[in-house]
Amino acid sequence: MKDNTVTTENGIEVYTSQITEIADRYIADLEDIDSIYTYEVFTDLLLYISDNMTPLNNYDDITVLDNLFNIYKRLCSKYRVLPTLYDFSMMINIDPSTITRWMNGETRGGLTSEHCKTAKKWKQYCAGRLASNLSNSKGTDANKIFIAKAAYGMAETKAVEQKQITGATKTLKQIAKEIGADELPDFGDREDDADAFDF
Repeated sequence: MKDNTVTTENGIEVYTSQITEIADRYIADLEDIDSIYTYEVFTDLLLYISDNMTPLNNYDDITVLDNLFNIYKRLCSKYRVLPTLYDFSMMINIDPSTITRWMNGETRGGLTSEHCKTAKKWKQYCAGRLASNLSNSKGTDANKIFIAKAAYGMAETKAVEQKQITGATKTLKQIAKEIGADELPDFGDREDDADAFDF
């Protein structure tokens, strides 16, 4: 089964990368083809890719790494798995803390380096896919919500209650002027509480 090829104008199926060819070799050996849509089997696929792809000699060329990330995110989309930097680092056989150091500007030229910018872009993509998944889910997934908060710093926000009467907040002076009052009520020690009323 060739699942990761593209068809040329001449009708010939070709692979656009070594990784997609390796993925098809792995999938062809599966007893249950549909199991590729489970996270456990997809993780095994990433390890298989890591074991069989041409090893990266170094990580200096961020353009090559970005191209690998683009292949990785397409595999995630195709096999219905949310992308993570941890899984990407497993596929390219790099320590996940290395990518974190790039994002923090600790190596490869600091916060203005291409490594830093690109790693932050990868993280933003992973966070965006998780947020999109959560917002398009029919139910609530507490695990994904926890990950969104812990890994990506996302926070829940309260729905803002709509004011029933427009005009929002008015000070006592404004109210007194509107009603033609000469004096303001004496709130004694509650001056801070009386500065504004919500309508």
